Amino acid sequence: MKSSEQILQAALDLANRYPYDKITYADIARAAGVHWTTVQRYFGSKEEMRRILKQQQTENNPRLADTRTKILEAAGRVFARYGYNRATLDQVAKEAGMTKGAVYWHFSSKSDLYLALCDRSLRQLLHELPTQSQDIFTSSAPQDALSTLLASQFEMCEQGDGERPMLFLEFVSSSREPAVKKKLCASFSKLFEQTADILAELKRKQLINSQVDPHALSVTFHALINGIVLMWLIAPNQISFKSLSADVSKILWYGIQPEQQ
Repeated sequence: MKSSEQILQAALDLANRYPYDKITYADIARAAGVHWTTVQRYFGSKEEMRRILKQQQTENNPRLADTRTKILEAAGRVFARYGYNRATLDQVAKEAGMTKGAVYWHFSSKSDLYLALCDRSLRQLLHELPTQSQDIFTSSAPQDALSTLLASQFEMCEQGDGERPMLFLEFVSSSREPAVKKKLCASFSKLFEQTADILAELKRKQLINSQVDPHALSVTFHALINGIVLMWLIAPNQISFKSLSADVSKILWYGIQPEQQ
């Protein structure tokens, strides 16, 4: 067996037994029977090594993946309820019905857990966007389809006492921390870019106006929706999601509908 194969096998075996962020170059080197610098050269960096190990754990060990998901869901409720600064891993563990050690198995710190939660929330949104966009703009009544989508998104805000939008607000308000700010910047940049790519494709297919700039429209769309949610958090008695969904979809559609053929 080649040394590269030995290193990968040793790394994957260790990932089945230990938390990914507790595994070192030296651990893998001992298991593979090579020098630790060989392991370092193979992975290129500690971050890449841990990314591979983390992927191995979440994809190939259903029990670990399920536990990690439960922790993230509990963390979302705790951070929304108490805010980043007041939230603790003890609270997350209690909310998840687990020990604090179980939380530490998956996440090395509160900030590590928080950043994973930020990433998970935006990845879920990105996963749904292509299908939603295709369904709306190929519909026989795009404005109505857009209104229905907005209504369903706004409806989720009212479920669970507003925990989801509060979590979003918490993401934004905690961006003064350098690590969180860097992560949010990267995640939202990806969100804007991928949304712009979808809009550019719709523009190419002549499903939206040829004069609109996909990136500007991407930023405008997300800013408008998130702005409405934030206003609802501040003054819920002034916000009717049902009527807003119809009005906002009308404004958006009039601005981006394709030219008459």
